[in-house]
Amino acid sequence: MPITHINAPKWQALEKKHVIFGHQSVGYNLLNGLTRLADRDGVKIGIHEQRTAPAEPGISHFVIGANGDPHSKIQDFSGAVDAGAAQGADIALMKLCYIDFNAATDARQLANDYIAGLEALALRHPATRFVAVTAPLMAAQSGPKAWAKQLMGKQPNGYLDNARRAEFNTLLRERYLAEGRLFDLARIEATSNRDTSCKVQVDGQEVEALCPELTSDGGHLNERGQELLADAFLNFVDTLPSKQAAK
Repeated sequence: MPITHINAPKWQALEKKHVIFGHQSVGYNLLNGLTRLADRDGVKIGIHEQRTAPAEPGISHFVIGANGDPHSKIQDFSGAVDAGAAQGADIALMKLCYIDFNAATDARQLANDYIAGLEALALRHPATRFVAVTAPLMAAQSGPKAWAKQLMGKQPNGYLDNARRAEFNTLLRERYLAEGRLFDLARIEATSNRDTSCKVQVDGQEVEALCPELTSDGGHLNERGQELLADAFLNFVDTLPSKQAAK
């Protein structure tokens, strides 16, 4: 399903807001998608890689922490915000990576730590709306190799890792969805169109997986995936107010 022309008010919503975004890898996929859609629609948007306060509307973004160490990302994002990166920002988002999860991850504890970090920032910087982002997924192994593993009582590649991501994402949805403070990146990755959801069965539970047609390598997004994510991000930003009143 192609991404249709995005109406002007949605671009204007982003153009009027100061957004900061701490991320790695798939975060660049999102930004590439936004750039491609803006070029297609003849729109100029400000995307700047910096850890300083945003001087103009648009997106200021920076890499946080080390891949494989999600707590370093929470700490790094918090440090950057407290040092002034979010001064004057309307919206601030912090995204972990699919590589931050494996079969042994304590997803519940990680979700609690992520939420605690975000809420502590919200208390210290009440004029900025802090938005949670669900963890990106990976495509699950399929075909003869996956079937063979299941016959041997083993989980195919990507099943248990995605189960830990799903546990983390469920807790974020429970905490933030009703408040409108959740950009559900994982749900977008697991839905290639309005009629199809990409899921696998893990211990009797349905677990979201990255749709294979949206990825170039099983984890990062191809052009189609990038544009789908960017379109959803514009729709999400359009729902948020420009300024959150200080509490």
